[in-house]
Amino acid sequence: MNTYKIPFETAGLYGKMFLDYLSEKEEIKPLYQYSPQLSSFDQIIENRSDFTDASRQRLVQSLHDQYSKIEDYPSAQVDLLLDKNTYTIITGHQLNIFTGPLFFVYKIAATINLCKQLKEKYPDKNFIPVYWMATEDHDFEEIASFQLGGRKYTWEHPNPSGPVGRLSLEGMDQILDRIKDMPELFVKAYTESENLTEATRKIVNTLFKEFGLVCVDADHKALKEPFKEIIKKELYESVSFEKVSKTNALIESQGYKTQIFAREINLFFMEDGVRLRLEKTAEGFQTVGGEFSWTSEEMDVLVEESPEKFSPNVVLRPVLQEVLLPNLAYLGGPAEVIYWLQLKEAFEAYNVQYPMVLPRGFCLVLDGHFSEKWRKSGWPLEELLQPKRAIEEQILDGNEDVDTDITAELAKIELAYSEILTKANAITPNLKKHVDAERTRMLKRVEHTQSKLRKEGKRKIQDDIERVLCIRECLLPNNAPQERIVNLMEFWPKNVNFIHELIGELDPLSFSLNVMVGD
Repeated sequence: MNTYKIPFETAGLYGKMFLDYLSEKEEIKPLYQYSPQLSSFDQIIENRSDFTDASRQRLVQSLHDQYSKIEDYPSAQVDLLLDKNTYTIITGHQLNIFTGPLFFVYKIAATINLCKQLKEKYPDKNFIPVYWMATEDHDFEEIASFQLGGRKYTWEHPNPSGPVGRLSLEGMDQILDRIKDMPELFVKAYTESENLTEATRKIVNTLFKEFGLVCVDADHKALKEPFKEIIKKELYESVSFEKVSKTNALIESQGYKTQIFAREINLFFMEDGVRLRLEKTAEGFQTVGGEFSWTSEEMDVLVEESPEKFSPNVVLRPVLQEVLLPNLAYLGGPAEVIYWLQLKEAFEAYNVQYPMVLPRGFCLVLDGHFSEKWRKSGWPLEELLQPKRAIEEQILDGNEDVDTDITAELAKIELAYSEILTKANAITPNLKKHVDAERTRMLKRVEHTQSKLRKEGKRKIQDDIERVLCIRECLLPNNAPQERIVNLMEFWPKNVNFIHELIGELDPLSFSLNVMVGD
């Protein structure tokens, strides 16, 4: 496939704060520590040398435990994490069934791409791409559907409550039975696993094991041990609430919009089938709604003995990631990039290293007959990303056989009324208002006629318009980027090199939208 790169600012699909961060506008600089450039990694690596041997040993042991049911996992990559010269690059995502929309795969591909770049720049060091599994999320609806071939498939689970990673795979067979030629990796993962975490780990491992990707699941008691002090501080001092609220006020004062807000306590209480937000009470703490409650003394014991029962929300999850891993950078979408920028002061308050924040990989694909249609159309790819109406107007204006331009006629009308006004003024100035009013009425009528002319003109060349809009619809189905709608199975495994090609092209430091076009 051939890849065309469209700069983010040209694509017209991304928000102002996201673009201003990548171009390092002055008003954004207080919100981050490292410029989003390859050269910044010198300083990040130096600062990250503080990651202890004990932390590495805990991490490696936990990862081997997590992979215990997978024979061909990247054990050598996991063991490399014991080396003080080994660092991680993280991307995170929900456990979308069947990998969900394509940008999940693009996130991982870009993370692997960056690790390859860093290895070339620092050959004496190791860089491990990490997929942080959002196993503790409890929003089942967000992960339970995907689209393939224009159809939506939804997982009907009998009891979809609590952390999604712990859910059994009941009901998944209904989807497996409905899709013809289902790739074997999905069949095996969803029929031979105990829960969604295990199945997702198997799928991602099969797709990316040759590239050294490591999956990390924080829903593991050993991994929550080093988080205890932060849990206590969050419970009793509301550190995140104060710092994030302050940062949000600064962001909004600059005219930007924030993505997240902090609560007084940014933690959930978690057990099988349950993930409930914590709040303070006069006696101590409770889950919202009062189903569970603790005195302060009981809460102290719970933190000490069962840290795995505490789950961070979107504010504290990034902090947990950086506590557990010798991490250098996080790759995310535009909304993720912005909410990471909201968290720098919270990181500082918890004395946790803040990473470089980078955009994930962004990609749209034109394959098969769509690539042929695009080549025949002659349209620049960036112009296909315009709103439909703009494309229609452009096609109409460029068609020599349908002339709807009445600029010259409008000029003649303006001239005629100007001459009428001159004659009227020669008789009496009292006629000026009348002539001006008639002129305004006439111009409105002509503009209405022009609108009808253009409408009928578009109808006459509807086939020409549809030929272009169908290409746009492939890139932006229902006006949403293809990567947020379409599933991996649209392009893989029929193109067995698809993932290799993605990894080669999705450079998170290029700040561009990739459009991959079939040969």
